Amino acid sequence: MKRLTYILIAGFLGFAAVCAAQSDSSQQSGTLVFYLKSYTADVKIPKNSQKQLEHAGVSWAVLGNTLLISLVNQKYVNVDTLYLTRFGEQKKLEMKPGEYTVTCIAHEFNSTSANAEKFLSKNAFFNNDVVKFTVLAGKTTTLEVSPDYVSESAWFRLSKLTMYIPLLKARVLEDGAQQSEVVEINRRTDKSVAWDNYKGPLKF
Repeated sequence: MKRLTYILIAGFLGFAAVCAAQSDSSQQSGTLVFYLKSYTADVKIPKNSQKQLEHAGVSWAVLGNTLLISLVNQKYVNVDTLYLTRFGEQKKLEMKPGEYTVTCIAHEFNSTSANAEKFLSKNAFFNNDVVKFTVLAGKTTTLEVSPDYVSESAWFRLSKLTMYIPLLKARVLEDGAQQSEVVEINRRTDKSVAWDNYKGPLKF
């Protein structure tokens, strides 16, 4: 009888240990690295603009299962906190394992306006869920973003104005191995949602 009792206790403890190990594994976080590479440029950028870019970067945040990248001023975006990662730097976050997507709030420079709301109405757009990635427990997922500056021009009254905008090319790596094709996340496509047409939670 005592031997049977010992066997039952041992079996129970073993089962409890397995459950605890499974619970610890399910609760283990994964690592996301947001790596913003140094910028390149297909055009000649004036020296005064180059000085501004020395301390510039990209703003982003993690909202649930969405990683948001925004090229629009934060005061026009309904997000409390945006990280600023500068060119050539990276930021690591411990995250819950699961499936995530990348959404980008971007803008063109096809039309000018001294009024910010009118400028956004004419130029800004949302690229929703343009990249998918997975965060795995105990592993590192890297979202690598390569900015390549291009110039866009528009007429304002009798003057032609030029704006330098980074074309962001993103790819996903898991423990250093590429997992996705390179995607230009802030290029306007037929799937982009115009600023005025967007009715989701990211805009006031």
